[in-house]
Amino acid sequence: MCRALRRRKAEWSPSVRLETGLPMPLDIYARALDPLDLQLLALLEMDGRMSHARLARRVGRSRSAIQERIERLERMGHITGYTIRRGNRSAEVQAYLLVTATGANHDTLAAALQAVPEVRVCDSVSGELDLILQVQARDIAGVDRVRATVAALPGVARTRTALVMQNRFQRDRL
Repeated sequence: MCRALRRRKAEWSPSVRLETGLPMPLDIYARALDPLDLQLLALLEMDGRMSHARLARRVGRSRSAIQERIERLERMGHITGYTIRRGNRSAEVQAYLLVTATGANHDTLAAALQAVPEVRVCDSVSGELDLILQVQARDIAGVDRVRATVAALPGVARTRTALVMQNRFQRDRL
């Protein structure tokens, strides 16, 4: 086979055409996760630092096959990053701050709350409340400072605080 033909063949990748008519590479085309994909995701959720070689041994496949699968899962958006969970946070105080707004836009409040580093999670909810904030501070005084900061924001009508006494269990996202 001539060089030009080999080069074109190497550059070509299979693709499918979607309803838009634009070609999309097959390896990005969304497909259902098979049992091996689910097993790999579960193993990585338990230990995000597990090497491809160790993953391969655990599932009985070759390292290169697992590496390709992991890369595909990343491209498909099933794996969006790798993170750490810090241990020994027992000295910190955790609380939920329940926020009722006065017709304020949740997006505006959420943008203002992003500037408060002790606010770990901001969820917009239905019902009597508007936002539920997960707060983590060094001490009770820190939680109170966050409460005062949130209460002073324009559009906040009322806040209530619930301190976490003990975490019974915590699941990571699936």
